[in-house]
Amino acid sequence: MDEKEKELLEEEKSEMSADEISEQAADEAAAEAPLLDEPAQKVKNTRLRNALLRAGAALLAALILLAVTGRSLIDLKKGATATNAIQDEELGSFVKCQVFAFLGFYDAGADASGEASAETAGASTGEYALVPMSDKFVTVHFSKRYLQSADEIEAETYRFINGEISSFDKYVVVEGTTATLSEEMSTKMYDWFALNKDWMVQAGVITDTQDNADYLSDTVLEVDVVNSMSETLVYVLAALAAACVLYIIVELVLMATGFYLDGAKKKKEKDVAQDDSDDNDLTDEAEAVSETEVAAAENTGSSDESEKSEESAEESEKTAKAEAEEDKE
Repeated sequence: MDEKEKELLEEEKSEMSADEISEQAADEAAAEAPLLDEPAQKVKNTRLRNALLRAGAALLAALILLAVTGRSLIDLKKGATATNAIQDEELGSFVKCQVFAFLGFYDAGADASGEASAETAGASTGEYALVPMSDKFVTVHFSKRYLQSADEIEAETYRFINGEISSFDKYVVVEGTTATLSEEMSTKMYDWFALNKDWMVQAGVITDTQDNADYLSDTVLEVDVVNSMSETLVYVLAALAAACVLYIIVELVLMATGFYLDGAKKKKEKDVAQDDSDDNDLTDEAEAVSETEVAAAENTGSSDESEKSEESAEESEKTAKAEAEEDKE
């Protein structure tokens, strides 16, 4: 491009008005608008996707927790079935019963020899208690929270056997799941019964027998247990499942009210405002450039006219000199 073409382009730019420059900037901004919307759309999609992922994870956790509790939670809601003889109930049943008397704890023995008597009453050393129910002695596996009450009931039982009282005033209501004693605990129960059978016969609690199985049952009531799970654990897992469900509801409400969309909308409006500010700056700059170019063009035109005037004056002076010389001749 030669010098003349450059001068023509500069003249065309200088002739553009400020309005035309603003329109050109607006057209360029409109062409770039879809590109400016992409970040806001991406933010919206990311926020929604993260919210859906969190809600999905909470739903999965709730399902797992409910699956773990399973029938235990249903049994707790239905409540335990009252019974007077746990050995007559189906194994695995969730039942409750009153314990108003028992002969002692047998899992560790009341003393070094493993013997128990009225003189050692109240010296509870274990959690597996031999409790009379109907025509058998069954085992009640007390949890720790019942041990103090169990000691008091055991002491009252021996006072009744010794004739100190005529009725039972104390009892405790326990609930749990029926099960079968393990081989180890069954052996301990039979050993304890064999060691204490003599004084029980003398006290008239039982009659003499050659087969201890006539009085003993391998049925055990696991207190505070629902389908092999601790009641406390079931309640905790159920509470966690409820918390997960509540969180899912909160997320769904936020989605329904457009919470995540509003966040993306505000981000988009902020970007648009920033773009408008940039466009205004570009327009102001273009107007300033235009004014500068117009002034430069005017200065250039004035300079050209001055040069032409000087040339005309020189030509006039030469013509005048030539005419003066001709007159002299």
